[in-house]
Amino acid sequence: MSPLSIIISIIGLGLLAAAHEIGHFLVARRLGIKVEELSVFIGPSLIHWKRNGVEYHIRLIPFGAYVRFPGVEEEDGGAANPDSYLNVPRWKRLIVALAGPITNVILGIVIFAVVFACFGFLSTNLDTVAAGTQIAGTKAVEGDAIVSLNGKHILTDADLGYYYSTVPDTDPMVMTLRSQKTGNNYSITLTPVIKSRYVFGIYVVSKSELDKNSGWEIVEVDPTQNGGSPVLKKGDSLLAVNGIPVTDSSYADIIPGNADNKVTLTIVRDGIKQDVTMTATVYDSANPRGIYVKQGSGVGDLLKHSVLYSASVIEVSIDGLKSVVQGKIKAQDAIAGPVGIATIVSDVVDAPKTDNSVKVEYLGTLAGLISVGFAFSNLLPLPGLDGNVMVLVVIEMIRGKKISIKTERVINAIGFVVLISLVIFALSSDIMRLVG
Repeated sequence: MSPLSIIISIIGLGLLAAAHEIGHFLVARRLGIKVEELSVFIGPSLIHWKRNGVEYHIRLIPFGAYVRFPGVEEEDGGAANPDSYLNVPRWKRLIVALAGPITNVILGIVIFAVVFACFGFLSTNLDTVAAGTQIAGTKAVEGDAIVSLNGKHILTDADLGYYYSTVPDTDPMVMTLRSQKTGNNYSITLTPVIKSRYVFGIYVVSKSELDKNSGWEIVEVDPTQNGGSPVLKKGDSLLAVNGIPVTDSSYADIIPGNADNKVTLTIVRDGIKQDVTMTATVYDSANPRGIYVKQGSGVGDLLKHSVLYSASVIEVSIDGLKSVVQGKIKAQDAIAGPVGIATIVSDVVDAPKTDNSVKVEYLGTLAGLISVGFAFSNLLPLPGLDGNVMVLVVIEMIRGKKISIKTERVINAIGFVVLISLVIFALSSDIMRLVG
């Protein structure tokens, strides 16, 4: 992880968090709510001034921000103070709580719009239907729009890619399309053609470029190959399988009646051509589904796509949260903390032989994703987050009276423990991914 990627991560996360708090501040001021302080970033104050009764600070550490309202930190919540935030009408406090997440969503939309305007974006309209693919055997027509995938509504290529990845390649897939010609919806089923193939547990330099022996140079061998007793070695050149050259795509086809999956490989090792025998693993593969979409175009579509892309991020986040609760995915695989985000940034910034424009596009998209994701996470009804504040305000509205300061402090104390636990869990998950 390079110093540059760490700096980009800290500043980027700091600005997104600052935008969130500034959203709270601006709406509170607009609603006539007294604010004592707005601090952008945290730590010692570098620059400060006071205007219209509000203290403004730009602080040293570019991470986060906060708004300080009167009365909140007082023992009784400022019950006798008419300017106390807890004495503000409930509907105003509800709007202020919503303002932070909404600001992050708006910021995400703006970021996406800039990225899409500079680098282009994908539509949900089918591109050329290629022969030999699953979709080629259906009534799908180029230009028709993808409406849903296995019952999951599709807004943009973001949720299309997500839901597509949740369906195993060998399973059928049901798609609903909207005809570009008639405007009517129709459904198709993509039925995979399954073919069993041999797997040899090797990694090669390139399947498209042959080495000096007219074969594939092996650069790594899976230690579990041949039941844990590898036959092939790094540096071997694989020429043929059961006499079929690797240049022939049928080289890995299953031999009828070969129940023990024994295969004979022709290789060149240390300059000597020889045959070796091993037990291959068998896996089922399917022909390509053939779902390709066209590039989007036009200012109207760009703006619409930017808004819908943010909605897709939230939709996918909700589905991911459901998958965690249902035990379909591990929590540590679904949660990323600052270290995890910095690692992703590092993978982009430090990627070798990658054009800078591609890096900028990826980082811009990542910033938009994090901003919208930040909004979603803050709307969760967990103590210490905006979602919890909104829940408490709604409860007050229903009860018609305030929640006692003692009760609220207990909730906040529990929330602090929960948040610290989540932070520790996210950090440990990040470290496990790094170590693993």
